[in-house]
Amino acid sequence: MKVPNIHQTLINRVLETGEIDERYRTDDILLISTDNEYTTVMNEDPGIMIDIRPHKNILIVSCNWRKTRLMTKLAEEYLIELNKSSLPEPKELYIIDLYETNTGIGSYSNQANLGYVEQLMYRCKELTANTTVSLVNPDGPDAWKTASFRTVDQFDCYYSYPFSILDRTKTKLKSFKEENVTTDYKSSPSKHFICMNANPIVKRIDFVNYLHQDKVIDKCHLSWLALGYNDNLVLDEKPDDENAQFDYSKRLILDYEPEDLRTNGNYESVPSFHYLSDSLIDIGIETNSESISAKFITEKTWKPYLFGKVGFQYNYSGYYSDLETFGFHLYDEIFDYTFDKLENPKIRFKEYCKEIKRISEISIEELTEKIISIERKILSNRYHVWNYKFPMPTVLKEYPNLGIGLND
Repeated sequence: MKVPNIHQTLINRVLETGEIDERYRTDDILLISTDNEYTTVMNEDPGIMIDIRPHKNILIVSCNWRKTRLMTKLAEEYLIELNKSSLPEPKELYIIDLYETNTGIGSYSNQANLGYVEQLMYRCKELTANTTVSLVNPDGPDAWKTASFRTVDQFDCYYSYPFSILDRTKTKLKSFKEENVTTDYKSSPSKHFICMNANPIVKRIDFVNYLHQDKVIDKCHLSWLALGYNDNLVLDEKPDDENAQFDYSKRLILDYEPEDLRTNGNYESVPSFHYLSDSLIDIGIETNSESISAKFITEKTWKPYLFGKVGFQYNYSGYYSDLETFGFHLYDEIFDYTFDKLENPKIRFKEYCKEIKRISEISIEELTEKIISIERKILSNRYHVWNYKFPMPTVLKEYPNLGIGLND
């Protein structure tokens, strides 16, 4: 028991270096020294986890916890205190960055602008000699090869897990008791599309503007909650077309009020009538759709699969190829996916909109028949998303409490 006591004393010193919220003090850093402690902490949500059981000695830092900067500081201080106390450095150090896309990775302008993930990686390498430093990130296959991931090759290992939000969405739907709910295409839907939007990012404004300009909106159920971060409508840049007939500052609500989303966490749920019975295709813009580096997939993609609905979202170049790689069938009988390979985001978006327009010109009766004719493929995708065990990095299997819904 001496080693755990030494480590706990060291951790207490580290905690004194940060601005700790006393309500969560014991959750900032969790120490695992026995199998029994491991079992206990799997029900906790720590920012940092230190596993010093025999043959382990692993340090895990969650960069999307309550206070990312604090977690980074505490991790650095822990490594410094280890050295001062002449204790062995960790064999393995994992930086977990799963909540969003590569927000922790910096970008190039005229000079390198390091993100918090990179800063922590460099500090860990400075403070250790033989520790393996690894990154676990949600960006999709091969994202690390692209420009903004220029320093990912400085990590000893990089693990991709693009299914963290899928896990969260499935967990939420089960809590809502909606895991057995399926779209009813035989209910004579009145609309070709449904387009649901909470966070009003610029590309979504551009898309809804397009729906109005080309009169596609008449064939679409639209929700526009105009709900930015912290409940404010804040845009980093103005939309491309300010003369459209769409006022993005006003809310259009199908069912959930914005307050319900914030309070009850209903981002994963859907309006039962408009979504499940009165529309054919879920369309919209993914969160980081025009990045040339990040490959990020959210509940906008997963919900159609989970509810047995046809989805047609706009995302990064090669997005639909990745979905095929993940085991999903494309709906080639309905859509022309040629645009998916285009690397220029402006051209890709334009071609995506053209395909939306083409689909909108098919009569609702004919489109319904087309969709019913591929029902087996739609339900196969639904079964796949609910039942397939997508590959998961070993560290997330061993420590699922640091992921999102991974311990479901």
